[in-house]
Amino acid sequence: MNTTPITLKTKFALGLALTLWASAFVGIRYGLVSYSPGPLALFRFIIASFCLLILCIRLPKNRQKINGKDLCWLLVIGAITLSIYHVCLNYGELTVSSGIASFIISQSPVITTLLAILFLGERINVYGILGLLISVFGVTLIMLGQSGALKFETGCLFVLASTVSGSVFSVLQKHFLKKYHSIEVTAYVVLGGAIGMLFYLPRLIHEMPLASTKATIATVYLGIFPAGIAYLAWSYALSKLSASRTMNFIYVMPLMTTIMGWIFLGEVPALMALIGGLVALVGVWVVSCSDRI
Repeated sequence: MNTTPITLKTKFALGLALTLWASAFVGIRYGLVSYSPGPLALFRFIIASFCLLILCIRLPKNRQKINGKDLCWLLVIGAITLSIYHVCLNYGELTVSSGIASFIISQSPVITTLLAILFLGERINVYGILGLLISVFGVTLIMLGQSGALKFETGCLFVLASTVSGSVFSVLQKHFLKKYHSIEVTAYVVLGGAIGMLFYLPRLIHEMPLASTKATIATVYLGIFPAGIAYLAWSYALSKLSASRTMNFIYVMPLMTTIMGWIFLGEVPALMALIGGLVALVGVWVVSCSDRI
């Protein structure tokens, strides 16, 4: 059992990644006003790739450098998992509110935990399972508070596909974070994501001149912060913690997204949604303490 406590630096990285990702659900709604789902995702990842590759130039020269085979694998992982994640999420948010989309994405720890147990040999104790169940209950309350009933529509299928892809991404990335610098790993998977979405380049070129200034600014924000900085912070946290334990903190996002959706999109949350967010936070706390019990 892993008894290593979470350091302040790791907590900061987790908090930064989750806050920026929560804001992404709101930013996507702004971007979709002028951009279609595929071009929006590509535009975002071109910006993120540029920013991260610049950071790679400043890495220490004496680091363990990525060999050709692993580099190809990172590009493939990004091209498949990140492309599916972001394109599907954008399509989902055409009809699903930012809060509901965040609820579905927050179910990724369940999938990641199962994948980590099957392929990484990780274990979860009874307290971790309890925390997981509490968090599921909390985000279910958020969903009920958002919609008034448990509804499942076409947009939810896209977000669900995004959730599965994101879980696979975290598990596959873990292997390379044990060997290489987190900045370099993140840069190449994000670049792979951009390459995987080049299919949408002609449409992006067509839509950019017609897009509103607000939508373009939102997309630039999505590229620099939720795609660039957030993935970098997440990769650092993932290099310090187990995949299943790291993913459990995703449960914090629905509360953040609900509040941001309220402020920026006018998606007024019900009291039940806010209570659910607090319950989800309790579940995250139980999971975070489970490795020390």
